Amino acid sequence: MSNRSPKVRGFTLIELLVVIAIIAILIGLLLPAVQKVREAAARMSCSNNLKQLALACHNYNDVNSKLPPAWTGNGSTAWFLMPFIEQDNVYKQCNGNVNNYYPVSGGSTYGSNTVVKTELCPSDGSGPDNGLWARGALANEVGNWAFGNYGANFQVFGNPDAGDNAGANMVTGFQINTISDGTSNTLFFAEKYRRCGNNGSLWGHGAWDTSWMALFAYGNRTGTTGYASNSSVPGVVGAASKFQSRPDPYATACTPSRAASPHSGGINVALGDGSVRFLSASVDANTWWYLCTANAGDIPGNF
Repeated sequence: MSNRSPKVRGFTLIELLVVIAIIAILIGLLLPAVQKVREAAARMSCSNNLKQLALACHNYNDVNSKLPPAWTGNGSTAWFLMPFIEQDNVYKQCNGNVNNYYPVSGGSTYGSNTVVKTELCPSDGSGPDNGLWARGALANEVGNWAFGNYGANFQVFGNPDAGDNAGANMVTGFQINTISDGTSNTLFFAEKYRRCGNNGSLWGHGAWDTSWMALFAYGNRTGTTGYASNSSVPGVVGAASKFQSRPDPYATACTPSRAASPHSGGINVALGDGSVRFLSASVDANTWWYLCTANAGDIPGNF
């Protein structure tokens, strides 16, 4: 009887190449599905963040009998909402003023350096999560300006009737119950790119350069004049202010005075009644402006 083992046959080169090709095809089919799942999760995260901000406005209004301003000498809309989105420590650390800093080991830091997860949309890759540059000119300052992916509607949180005078026109006269167009027909917040052209969206930035504020619809109430006071890029109002959908590359295609979405097909917005909608990129430009105005007597219709 022979003691020799049976000969084991290996893969031929052609068979190996076929297996590799099949694996490559499967990976090619799987990757888009994974990317869609990730984007759906990111879009849902943005939607949840916007809802928190809209509901925070209601809580702020209940406590202060008015909506937060676009800006005062103390801070921005996002700043005033910090205690109402479980970021009370950020607010307290600067004694209620975003311009104040407090000592830490090795230097100083500012509230507007603080990365606030609720202010960031994970779909936006135009800027890093940890912010942009050093906060100011002092040698011992720590941290960067923190980004804010959700712009406040100037037509609600500012005072467009005060004219083209940044600072004077930044304090709203609205309480929620005085929005005559209806809170379900009025935008409170919309997405913005972190970096946009040579500018960006910073949650703690102020009216000394509105192009860096987390703000949109900066101009008069009738939608005929965009304001240019203290702004390296003038505001855009009326139908021309309609949001941009994935304006890439951000350095050349994005307009900092407009809302901008990192999602394909449309933009997440928060309305004054606390609801969040995904507006299609095909929404009529006039409808967009009707949603921006708060007491113009217009009706946006279906959106």
